[in-house]
Amino acid sequence: MTKFLLSILGGVLIGGIICYLFMDYETSNYVIQNYYGLDEKEIKEWDFSYITQAGFIILITTLLVYFSWVVVEKRVDKNK
Repeated sequence: MTKFLLSILGGVLIGGIICYLFMDYETSNYVIQNYYGLDEKEIKEWDFSYITQAGFIILITTLLVYFSWVVVEKRVDKNK
């Protein structure tokens, strides 16, 4: 259980760092001018493609951490 939780934590940390460094995030907000008497109104939207891609990167990183941990454990047990 601890291997699973620590691999999720490691995947989130490493995947989050990878996403922050290598993915170019551009905001999907836009401004409407002269909106019902207001000077301008800013519309804020979620960028689902960025969230999905970041989620896949974090998932793949988590799986890599978990399976590499399993392989290292098997090799250590094999050498004993």
